[in-house]
Amino acid sequence: MEVRGLGLRLQEAILEDLGLDKDYIHNSLGEQGQHMTINHYPRPQCPEPELTYGLPAHTNPNTLTILLQEMNVTGLQLLKDGKWLTVRPSPNAFVANIGDQLLGQM
Repeated sequence: MEVRGLGLRLQEAILEDLGLDKDYIHNSLGEQGQHMTINHYPRPQCPEPELTYGLPAHTNPNTLTILLQEMNVTGLQLLKDGKWLTVRPSPNAFVANIGDQLLGQM
């Protein structure tokens, strides 16, 4: 519930900064749901990677993704200038990714 509240506050702040009404997304896309996914990246390197669950390169299709990283896991990457760069986790911090639905509204 707390993370959903954080997401709604971030979304409102982004919309306000864009000069849009705080209900713009709700009025454009309808009620937004919440989805929680947990990915586990085993350490040390998994001896049978074909048996693990992983994600291919992708964009986030939703409006906003809030990610809590684990300090010893470097699973998050970003694409910059055609190269994948690893994002180093920050302690006690969330990463917020703007998703395709929100980008499409800008």
